[in-house]
Amino acid sequence: MTRLKLSRSARLGAMIALAASAILVPVGVAQTPVSGTGDGPHPVHIHTGTCAELGDVVFPLTDIAPHGDDAERTGAESAHAVKISETIVDAPLQDIIDGGHAINVHMSAEDIGTYIACGDIGGVVVTDEGGRTELIIGLGELNDSGHTGVAWLGADGDQTEVSVTLVEPDDMQ
Repeated sequence: MTRLKLSRSARLGAMIALAASAILVPVGVAQTPVSGTGDGPHPVHIHTGTCAELGDVVFPLTDIAPHGDDAERTGAESAHAVKISETIVDAPLQDIIDGGHAINVHMSAEDIGTYIACGDIGGVVVTDEGGRTELIIGLGELNDSGHTGVAWLGADGDQTEVSVTLVEPDDMQ
């Protein structure tokens, strides 16, 4: 499997968006994860339609799982843990944008009917330093899950690289 290489601007944009989503959580308000464990993995898909009215799955993505596998955490204990998914989709970015799609995150394979975060695919398409077009979208919380995130989509010829980053609510203090 090809390892995705995110552009510097995409990583910066994702970090800014994650920081902005963390600001939306009031200080001192404990967030309760739906599962009570904050575990995963979380299935994630590109669906037809919008978050308000999801259609069929058109592109399954790699499950969202902890970043770094079993790596030991360092730094501040209060740092927010993130989970990621990286996938190459066999469709051009513009087709995904034009088709009216949304990225939807599910609680688990066993609880696939519980949606925890979603983002409609649309916004400002920019060109990175290498001349590649990319789009960054926010993933909003669903069903009081406490989960938020960011998805980055980058054109790669007839394919699209998709990276989804999810913040787990059990780490928000």
